[in-house]
Amino acid sequence: MTHDTQSGAAAAKAVQLRPVNADRGPLTGRIAIVTGGGWNIGRAVALAFARSGARVTVASRNLVHLQETCAIGADEGLELRAFAADLEDPEQVQAVFTDVEESIGPVDLLACLAGGLGATQPCAETNPREWLSVVTRNLFTTYLCCRRALPQMLSRERGDILTCAGGGAFFPMIDAHATAYASAKAAICRFTDQLYAEHRSSKGLRINCMEPGMTLSPRDLEAIEAEEARTGSPHPAREHNHSPDDGAELALFLLSPGAAALNGRILSVDEDWWRDPERVRQVVETDLYRLRRTFL
Repeated sequence: MTHDTQSGAAAAKAVQLRPVNADRGPLTGRIAIVTGGGWNIGRAVALAFARSGARVTVASRNLVHLQETCAIGADEGLELRAFAADLEDPEQVQAVFTDVEESIGPVDLLACLAGGLGATQPCAETNPREWLSVVTRNLFTTYLCCRRALPQMLSRERGDILTCAGGGAFFPMIDAHATAYASAKAAICRFTDQLYAEHRSSKGLRINCMEPGMTLSPRDLEAIEAEEARTGSPHPAREHNHSPDDGAELALFLLSPGAAALNGRILSVDEDWWRDPERVRQVVETDLYRLRRTFL
């Protein structure tokens, strides 16, 4: 099903498909919204959720990208729904959730993956409005969606929230101009930690942050391939690039029984401790992988 709120019309096209794994996937029965689900990491996560049995709605501004995600799913016999919305607008966020609730049921899985770079000049040369727009696109959209999802999750004692860290959240981005993006991603880590702290005694609610690593978009890869053709040598960015599926694998882990005791944590694809159940048990007993100041 497709909805376009940008034009003010919510119409659409219902597609009656039964997920091929609806009766056996680990997310069977879950109702998910994936923001930023029309592109790159968001698309990979949305498709992974659908393959695991969840009923998924992807939301972002770009309806064409959302429909491409749904089409990829349809080719596999999966049903995903698209809802085009400006997630910086509280009323449009409300519209996304209301549509899902009325059409499918209460949302119990939210992946806040909308965001992106911008204001990539030296700080003194940035446009203040563009700088603020980057923070809004990453942090404010996360806040608005969590704000809307929480009441029903709390009342039903059932819900998972995944937020998304990124470059600059843990350490400065060397040789890059990214004060807006790095600040927004660091703030998302603290937002996740604080949100967990405020709801740590709530039953059935799990809130974690995933860091998908550097994941080049198709547009980035095209530029890199052109540069490689020009130079005749591999581009250094390839050494650190992750597949969008790496982020999807981490997202699925954070929803699995193996991560049941992890709450308020920040996990990265660049580490593999979370693949070892014994190390997970050790982490649960500490404040590791939270945003904390370290003292001598």
